Amino acid sequence: MRKEMLAMLQRGKQKTFIFEGRITMKRKIAMLTVLVLTFGMLSGCGPKSENDAANTEQETKQETEQETEQNAEQESSTENKDSEFLYKIGVSNIQDADENPFLACDTFKKILDSDEFKERIGGHSVEVIWMDSQLDINKQTNNVETMLSQGIDAIFILGVDTAGNTTAVEACNKAGVPVFMTATESEGGEWKFVGFKEYDCGYHQGKYLAENAEENTNVCYLYGTPGREAFIQREQGFLDAIKESGREDIKVLSTQACPNTSAEEAMRVTEDWIQAYGDDINWIVTQANMLGQGAVETLKAAGKADQIHVNSWIHVGTWDADMVKEGYVDYAIYAGFDTLGKTMAEVCAKYYNGENIEERTYMELYDVTEENVNDFFK
Repeated sequence: MRKEMLAMLQRGKQKTFIFEGRITMKRKIAMLTVLVLTFGMLSGCGPKSENDAANTEQETKQETEQETEQNAEQESSTENKDSEFLYKIGVSNIQDADENPFLACDTFKKILDSDEFKERIGGHSVEVIWMDSQLDINKQTNNVETMLSQGIDAIFILGVDTAGNTTAVEACNKAGVPVFMTATESEGGEWKFVGFKEYDCGYHQGKYLAENAEENTNVCYLYGTPGREAFIQREQGFLDAIKESGREDIKVLSTQACPNTSAEEAMRVTEDWIQAYGDDINWIVTQANMLGQGAVETLKAAGKADQIHVNSWIHVGTWDADMVKEGYVDYAIYAGFDTLGKTMAEVCAKYYNGENIEERTYMELYDVTEENVNDFFK
């Protein structure tokens, strides 16, 4: 039957080809309809056997099983991807050119890049997005907004300005991103603190001076950047310690600010003091290690390093510690910024592990003199 129909189809095709010019459109449609119906009847001839039905059912079952396996593989792949999820943490540094906060951020990043840290937080990698504010509050605000747009999970801000940082902190609050103000504070918004007690640093300096200064001591006080909360608190701690000691004979001859907290500025101010007060100066107290360096270099050049005592800082632990080892600095409060970076990393690990984080996390402070400096810096 099939052969006959195929032969008929072939003859029809030939006829249509030869006489196409004389075949009407209606007859063409009719012939095509007949052919389609005929092939439909041929393909449907005969009842389906039980084997055919079974084969169809088996094929459907196999397709379903394959689809289920594919879905399972996709879910497994998604789970594996989730287990390797890349965390993002933001760091807004006050100024990369300042070796102290740079050291804190660099130490923090190196720890977070390590395999040990990855293992500690469940095998997840962390991308540290680090941006330099260059001591510009507007730049810092813009940097924070940029990091928020990149999908950071939390942020550590080494703030440029206590009042000015409010805008950036509130932007993070609105985005639901936790803020950790680092070694600085913010006047507004919700945040937690990480760093050292600035007040305590100054208090330690004042306490040492009160306990070791000769009678009727005259002090020149080298201040850092005017208006910065950290320096305000350091000075207040220093003055409170002197007051609490009862040493009314200790007199502050002059307090001079160094806007960029640089050694060059400290040298200039120290030179002016020597010209103005000469041998009346007994101690120079500084609010930062670079200010201590500037004071020491000027005293050495003026031949007064053996006459005037210096009460300063150790931040880095290399060259600034050498000033204590060599006897040019009598006392230094050690607030290591590498320790600050480690403290930041500790807080970060707690955050990703869902552990409780105190409102204020403080790093340890140390009193360093020539007698114990080698205990800290070999």
